Amino acid sequence: MIKICAISDMHGKLDFDIKPCDILCICGDIVPLNVQSLHEGTLKWLAKKFVPWCNEQPCEKVFLIAGNHDWVAMNHPDDWEAMFKDTKITYLCDSSAEYVKQTDDTYQEISIYGTPWCHQFYNWAFMTSDVNLEKIYSKIPYKVDILLTHDCPYGTSDVLLQDVPWKTNDHIGCHPLGDAVDNKKPRLHFCGHLHSCNHEMEKRGDTEVRNVSMVDEHYERVYEPCYVEI
Repeated sequence: MIKICAISDMHGKLDFDIKPCDILCICGDIVPLNVQSLHEGTLKWLAKKFVPWCNEQPCEKVFLIAGNHDWVAMNHPDDWEAMFKDTKITYLCDSSAEYVKQTDDTYQEISIYGTPWCHQFYNWAFMTSDVNLEKIYSKIPYKVDILLTHDCPYGTSDVLLQDVPWKTNDHIGCHPLGDAVDNKKPRLHFCGHLHSCNHEMEKRGDTEVRNVSMVDEHYERVYEPCYVEI
């Protein structure tokens, strides 16, 4: 069995540790709000806070995607990716990775695909039209073991539960992503972006979907990491 921890939307809040596992999956919006649009501020935070935190966690590998608040990942991708060289972090941006767990008597390999893109909501990083999203999500491999997205698929884990003025009781996820999940049928789908939605597993066909954001609508850390075995 491969033990997985999944989190998202920390927004700089790293005041927690994860339980021992094989891999940690992070679905974007990692950078603190006060430096999210600052090139040097973001890189400094990554170097002094985030990368050391990841390296200290009791896991073998970290698989990371960016989110709509992680501006440097979009505007300065080379600088962003350079921060993760020679670390346990693998950064995914419309790309795949493999994780292999081998012991004396077992061998298990799983596939992971990550994409940061979201449906349009004002002018944030990694947001684009539904037409473009259909092309972007078409790259998701068929029946990948773990799909990491920042956005939530429309109709699943995408209704705000917290009592806030902008709560509508409507589904507010991404239509093209929902279509892609239905078509590509990943085994596990971890997402975030929509903070205070259902955090329990929801079935979408054969896919297990989990919203793993760590903060609520007021950016307070109220949720615990998600743990799954595969």
